[in-house]
Amino acid sequence: MISFQEYNEGDYIRTAEGLFFAVKGSRHPDSMVIAYLRYIPDEEGDRVLDGVRYRRVSDPDETTEYLRLRHPQYLNHVPMLGLTLQTVPLKRIERMYDPRERLGHVLQKPQPGLEATVKRLVEALSNGSGVPTRSFGVSGSLLIGLNREGSDVDLNVYGADEGRSVYKALRLLRSRKGWVQPYDAETVKEVLLRRWGKAGVDLDALAEVEVRKVLHGRVDGRDYFIRLLRPEPDAAPSAPVGEAVFRARVTDSSCSIFTPCSYQLGMLEPVEPEGLGQVSEAVSYRGKFTEQALAGERVEIRGTLEKVRGPDGRLRVVLGGARDYMIPLEPP
Repeated sequence: MISFQEYNEGDYIRTAEGLFFAVKGSRHPDSMVIAYLRYIPDEEGDRVLDGVRYRRVSDPDETTEYLRLRHPQYLNHVPMLGLTLQTVPLKRIERMYDPRERLGHVLQKPQPGLEATVKRLVEALSNGSGVPTRSFGVSGSLLIGLNREGSDVDLNVYGADEGRSVYKALRLLRSRKGWVQPYDAETVKEVLLRRWGKAGVDLDALAEVEVRKVLHGRVDGRDYFIRLLRPEPDAAPSAPVGEAVFRARVTDSSCSIFTPCSYQLGMLEPVEPEGLGQVSEAVSYRGKFTEQALAGERVEIRGTLEKVRGPDGRLRVVLGGARDYMIPLEPP
């Protein structure tokens, strides 16, 4: 039996003010849900729901500033992480949107266009992997009714074994070079700019990485992104200790396909600060860091160091800011 919490990655929340937040992870403080702002009411917005216009927002720094100025009740300190994050207090939740429930309706009676493509892809992956459609969900704009004609296909797969099986089926489906394809040199340009445009890195150096990723690409002429979700283990509390840039060897990337993703690291070479100790792991809740490096690859990383509370006091790096990156420097 797959065990998930009440609020999971890919769920959406609508607040009393009509703000839409995307839930991050499945471990949350008792009185609130960690979630990032995704859609805001805007008279000039290009999406309409129940007569109200909305605009999509995604940059974490920009949305944090928006909330600080207009809705500071959605910025709260999270003790287990030692950080102030975008969060939704339980008492402010007006509605929760379940990706699995929404997908069930789509599969029963899909509308032409996006919904038909979602149905086709989910059924193809289910048939190819043996994973039942009840282990899939649909997220993003389609989940909350703010999709447009050109909206992306945004899917969740629930369970570790289910995720690995779907990953293999998706890789095989793409290899047939039909209606599901990887990005190419042209279509990946927009992805690079959207994901890494504020990181201050050479985008060309990341093009090959984005093209080889299985969990995103093109389906029936539109973008797709798939999150493979697994129940999160109880994590030890941690505290941020500052930003760092360093180089390391990826020793294990077996969990890089999941959200949250993780990479085990070794052979660290500090860049900044110079006296940096050994960082054992890189973790991220951001989808853009999935499949970012392979085991054996040497990488350069920029992120926020956290000290995990415990007898060993180990260091890990958390990747999530607009300027954070992981860049492969050489093949395994």
